[in-house]
Amino acid sequence: MKKSTLACLLLALTSAQQAQANLISNGNFSDCSFSGWQKDTDGVGELNVGNDFQQIGAPDCAAQLTVDGAQTQAFFANTLYQNVDLMADTQYSLSFDLNVDSELTSQDQGFVADYFVVGLGDGTGTYYNANGTLGSLLEADIDGAQSYSFDVMLGDMLASWDALTLEFQLLLGADASDMTDFGASFLQVDNVAISPVNMAAVSEPLTFALFGLGLAGIAASSRTRMGKRSVL
Repeated sequence: MKKSTLACLLLALTSAQQAQANLISNGNFSDCSFSGWQKDTDGVGELNVGNDFQQIGAPDCAAQLTVDGAQTQAFFANTLYQNVDLMADTQYSLSFDLNVDSELTSQDQGFVADYFVVGLGDGTGTYYNANGTLGSLLEADIDGAQSYSFDVMLGDMLASWDALTLEFQLLLGADASDMTDFGASFLQVDNVAISPVNMAAVSEPLTFALFGLGLAGIAASSRTRMGKRSVL
């Protein structure tokens, strides 16, 4: 087998392995777009008008959700989400980075904290944690600037779900009179990844392919030696 053919096959196998490295499409928002993601708001009007969903920090962009601020439409929540298709018998890790901030804080009179929730969904609107039980992956009030880096192993049972989504939701807080503080809150999402930890499903074909290449190399070498002996 020619070296160029071997190199091409190795490159193809490596590319196939890398293609499965992250199941999230556009998780780092590198093209400064929402490609691969879906946006949802309970506000009225056109979804892409206003400041509810933005790309910030070009050229190294991140997604930003905003509520309770100027030119935002949400009455209750804005949600950024993506469908996820997990393979059975494969262990996955989920990671992402978040930055949050608010125009008003607990130091301001009349402050009402907005909050965010990150969870796995099944299409019903209910949130689940990494084990597939009721709850969330991460949630917190927003009281000024805060950063989060999250990394967790996902439970095996999630691969059997008919519908699985990863959702980032920013919600308005309200007081006893159902009034907000009219101070904007922000949720920035970046570096989202769902990656296989056990690459056995990919490494086994790679091993067999390399074994086959080794046999082919031995055969070619034997033919070369036989050819030389026949000349002698």
